[in-house]
Amino acid sequence: MNTRKLSVILAVVVVLVATLACSALSTGPSTSNFRMTTDEQGKNTTTVYSPDQAFNVFFDVSGIDPGTQFEAKWYAVNAQGFDSSSPLKVSDYTYESGVSSIYFQLTYSDNWPTGTYRVEVYMDGAKIGEEQFSVQ
Repeated sequence: MNTRKLSVILAVVVVLVATLACSALSTGPSTSNFRMTTDEQGKNTTTVYSPDQAFNVFFDVSGIDPGTQFEAKWYAVNAQGFDSSSPLKVSDYTYESGVSSIYFQLTYSDNWPTGTYRVEVYMDGAKIGEEQFSVQ
């Protein structure tokens, strides 16, 4: 009988520890749903832009601490007149409490050359996402 009670108590402890471990893992900071859009609301997704459009990258966040730093590095991978090894622009954002989606936008005073482009997104210096897109 004592062995049976000990087995039941041990099983309950194992389940409790596993539950606590899973809940601790799921409450950390997370990013998801990276997407390129044609609008500033993040609704019209695309991977192909026209030369006169602004580029928008959106992503959802949760569990982020206020003050967390986000950065977007924009590159022309294969577009005439741009150096593929240097960012076209680096944009930054400091996270504020209550925000559930973040976006960065890149505009150009002229028409974008046709070609392939990329944006890399970083959180506190660690790369968390990348999107490739084109202009046609």
